[in-house]
Amino acid sequence: MSIINNKEIIVLVDAWSGGKNLIPAFQSLGYYCLHIQSLFLAEIFYADNQLAISRSDKHIIFDGNLEKLVNNLKDFNIKAVLAGSESGVALADYLNHVLNLPFSNQFKLSEARRNKFLMQERLGDCGVASIKQQLISRKDRLRHWLTKHGQWPVVLKPVQSAGTDHVFICHNITQCFEAFDSILLSKDIFGQPNQAVLSQAFLLGEEFVVNGVACEGKYFFTELWQSTKQYRKDVPIYETQYLLHEESAKFSSLTVYTTQVCQALGIENGAFHAEVMMTIDGPVLIEIGARVAGGADPYVIEECLGHSQIGKLLQAVLQPKLFHHDMLFRRDLSSRQCAAYVYLISPFKGQLRRSPEAFFISIEGVISVNYHYKAGDIQQETKDLISSPGLVIVIRANIYLLNKTIAEIRKLEKEFFQKNLVAYQGE
Repeated sequence: MSIINNKEIIVLVDAWSGGKNLIPAFQSLGYYCLHIQSLFLAEIFYADNQLAISRSDKHIIFDGNLEKLVNNLKDFNIKAVLAGSESGVALADYLNHVLNLPFSNQFKLSEARRNKFLMQERLGDCGVASIKQQLISRKDRLRHWLTKHGQWPVVLKPVQSAGTDHVFICHNITQCFEAFDSILLSKDIFGQPNQAVLSQAFLLGEEFVVNGVACEGKYFFTELWQSTKQYRKDVPIYETQYLLHEESAKFSSLTVYTTQVCQALGIENGAFHAEVMMTIDGPVLIEIGARVAGGADPYVIEECLGHSQIGKLLQAVLQPKLFHHDMLFRRDLSSRQCAAYVYLISPFKGQLRRSPEAFFISIEGVISVNYHYKAGDIQQETKDLISSPGLVIVIRANIYLLNKTIAEIRKLEKEFFQKNLVAYQGE
């Protein structure tokens, strides 16, 4: 038996990382999902891409020919084109523009939503708090900017990347030159060579993640996280992220500021994921992505807050009137729980004797363990967010119990690596 229909379809570009949940979410409501794999596929997304291929109703590998791709899509009745991860933002913006789809963001600001230098420049032009910075391609100009800036430490990073990839905190000019060379000799996570280095003032304060969904210029903030980091070899390494609630301190000031950021960058429809530093002078954007949060587990937010970024994005796309209606009512947090993401940190490169999932999942309050290595694998030293060997998710009734569980995780982590990670002797 064959089925023929004229249903509207959802197009997803690079439905990887946090975006891997989008295909089954739309399909559960009867929507046909077409997945586009962009030109470059990073190794860390191989598994997610295979999952997207198996789940999607149709899979297209984009070969760089935009005219061909647009012509292929014209055969479909498209309701929306969404970026599933950061690598898909540019192509999703372009397709929304040429197909003239309503659920889209301002196309003229597309590059400013991805290029970290242009992003901060745009905020400054709009009178929104931003970071002092300079885009630099030569060491003499780096030296000049450092002298003019006159404050330490400073941050050096690629213009476009993700997951703290090649982000350096530098305390002197020697470290700056070493970081400068390292960045220019590397490619970003999307496979593009770094041709310049972004030098920025170091923001001192508390770091937060602000996630939400925009619909017709209105913003629903699905969840906020407070991040704790440690610095290893002057590189920031994520340790823990604590879920915040509407009643949490700083929630209001962070969401008001992020609304200004979204408006300045033309984010009017779709998910967004921002990193914001709460400084002594107020919130300042580190960076923002016009897509769902990477690696996020919607289960956690649904359990603790009764909604998620994935769920609200579907509502914004499919039922915008209901999205706006729900924003009028205060959320009931009387039965709220506390949650945290605990990022595991590999102390060195080594061979794993056994995998630790069974050990961590036995700790009270742990609801999920996502480990990237199995017994016999060579595990990399944790140097950034991407090289974290795994993530442990915790939900507890209160903050005291939450911190108790996190302490048990860290104790077990240390003991496990001491016994089961053998230093790698190869090159």
